[in-house]
Amino acid sequence: MKNKTDLFLLEEIVKKNFSAKYKDSFLGIIWSILKPLLIMILLTIIFSTVFGSKIENYPVYFLSGKCIYDFFTASTNVSMNSIRNNKNILKTTSAPKHIFVLGSILSEFFNFIITLVILIIVMIVTKAPFHMETMFFSIIPLLSLLITVTGIGLILSIFCVYYTDVEHLWNVATLMGMYASAIFYPINIIPDPYYHYMLLNPILWIIEQFRSLAIYGTIPDGLNIINSILLSTIILILGIIIFKKFEKKVTMNF
Repeated sequence: MKNKTDLFLLEEIVKKNFSAKYKDSFLGIIWSILKPLLIMILLTIIFSTVFGSKIENYPVYFLSGKCIYDFFTASTNVSMNSIRNNKNILKTTSAPKHIFVLGSILSEFFNFIITLVILIIVMIVTKAPFHMETMFFSIIPLLSLLITVTGIGLILSIFCVYYTDVEHLWNVATLMGMYASAIFYPINIIPDPYYHYMLLNPILWIIEQFRSLAIYGTIPDGLNIINSILLSTIILILGIIIFKKFEKKVTMNF
């Protein structure tokens, strides 16, 4: 019975968060389509002249990285506030706190699916080749992404209850991470030793692996994929440990 209740609660949280995202928007869910497209068009005009000879099909290159990083940013931001924003419910019920974190991430995942559909449409319009033999395996870096987001979301949701400044710090961190993820420029233009520092960014690995499999039809280095999955798993385990240690105490800080 408890599992059914938790599943129902998760479903309601996903619905609530998804609808709330577009509640006061005139365009509603259409904005999820227009926003990445408008940004893609603008940056394509700006940067295709700079990197055009170095990046094949710049719109697809940019949008593939932008979709992934937008999901990372949006899901961690919403999960960060998932416990604090539902403090009234958590103070009066015994609802499991992790359900609110997972529900927040899943609601953003549906938006992510929409942007992936947009990516496919852009690939068709720009006549990009579809490498079906490797495209299926692009689910591997996306799985790493989901695992990473869940681990970070669990950690941030706890820290944000104790320290509200975490939200501001994370906004700065994700902004820096965007420029360090090779979203709109080729990674090979980064000189040593900065290149090796950028490889510490797990989202960069995920974006590069996804591009290789879904866009270029090449299989990334096996060790690279294993390291990415391993790092994502470590982040998730760390998130679970921290969340379990402090979840019973968070209501005392509301």
